[in-house]
Amino acid sequence: MYNSLINLKVIYFALLVKVKKIFNYKYDPYKSSESNYNLSPSNIIKENYKKSALKLSFSKNTIEPLKWQNLARKKLSELSGYDSDREITKIAKEFNEKIIFNNIYKKKIYLQISSTTIIPINLIYKKPIKKNLKVFIFLAGSTSGVHIGWGEAKVPIDHQRIFIGADIAKQAAEKGYLAVTFEQAGYGERLERRLPKQTNNRTIDFANHLLLLGKSLMGNSATEISSVIDWLCSKNNFFSINKSNIYLYGHSSGGTIVQFAAALDKRIKGTLASGSVGPVRQTIGARGCGSGDGIVPGFLEWFDTKDIISLIAPRLFIALSGNQDHIYPYSGAKKVINGAKTIYEKLNATEKIICIKVKGKHQYYNKESWEVLDKHI
Repeated sequence: MYNSLINLKVIYFALLVKVKKIFNYKYDPYKSSESNYNLSPSNIIKENYKKSALKLSFSKNTIEPLKWQNLARKKLSELSGYDSDREITKIAKEFNEKIIFNNIYKKKIYLQISSTTIIPINLIYKKPIKKNLKVFIFLAGSTSGVHIGWGEAKVPIDHQRIFIGADIAKQAAEKGYLAVTFEQAGYGERLERRLPKQTNNRTIDFANHLLLLGKSLMGNSATEISSVIDWLCSKNNFFSINKSNIYLYGHSSGGTIVQFAAALDKRIKGTLASGSVGPVRQTIGARGCGSGDGIVPGFLEWFDTKDIISLIAPRLFIALSGNQDHIYPYSGAKKVINGAKTIYEKLNATEKIICIKVKGKHQYYNKESWEVLDKHI
C-alpha cells in the first residue's frame, strides 16, 4: 500500500513539473532563490581558457616553419591518436557497378583497413573513364549518411539537403574527378548497432571510448582517411589516379575532420572546409558538444585552431562559411585564416589560403564551393 502511495506521489509531482514547464520553459527546480552566485561548471572552463598555454602554437615560436610543422605534426598525432603506422588495406567485398545519373556511375567496396575496421567506400566517376584522375574525397556533415553525396535520399531530410546541392560527390564526378565518399563512424551503414545502453548522439559513445585508449574521434577519422588514401595510391585501386592531386571536401563535422586529416597527411594537396572553421574556444568550446567532434585531449595546452590550418601550409586551404552560420560564422573563420596567414606568408604561399563569405546559414553551398575550387585547382 505504501509503495502505491509513493508511486502516486511521484506521478503527481512529475505532472506538476510538466505543467510548470509548459508555462515557464526555464523552470529549474534546483535554482536557489537565496543566491545570486553562478554555479555553472562552464565557469571553470571559461576561466581555464584564459590560461591556455598554447605552448607549440606557431605564433609563440621562432622556429623555422618547416621544422615547426614537423614538431607540431608529431605532437598533434600524439594528442589525437592519429596512427601513422597503418596496416595494409585490402578489399573485403566488392559490389557491382551501378549507374546513378546519365554517364555517372557508382562502385561500392568494403575496404578493410585493420583487423577490426571495415569502411564502406563508394567511388563515383564518369564514363568513359580517363587516366590520371584527380581525386575528390567527400565527407558529409552530421546527416543521415554520406549517400547524400551522390544524390540518394534515405530519410526525409535528405531531400532538402540534396535540393540545395549536397550531392557534391556526384558534381565532382561530373567535373571529371574520381569522387570518393567516405562513411564516417556512427553514420549511415556505420551506425552503432551493438553497443548496449547507447546515448542519443550517434558518435559520443565512440568518442568517449576512444579517450580511454588515448585516442580521439578526430585522430581516428583522420587515420581512416589516410588509410583510404593508402588504398587509392596502391596497386589494388581499380583506377588510374594522379597521386599529386588528392583533394578533400568536408561540411560541418566532415569539415572539422578534413582539417585534421590535411594537417596530418601531407599527401592531401588541397582542402575545402565548409561551415566548420572557427576558434575552438568560441565555437564548440563555447556551446554544448554532444558528439565529440573537434575534441582532442590537451589541445589547448599546445595549440590554437589556427595551428591546425598552419600545418596545412603551403598546400591549398579554403574555409567557406555563411555570415549567419550559428556554429561556425564567417567572422570566426576569418579570424582563424588571418592567424594562419603568417606561416603561409613565410612559405610564400599567401594565394593558397582563402576565406569565402557567403550570405546565409549553416548549410551546403555548392555553387560558391565550386567557384573557388575551379579557380584554384
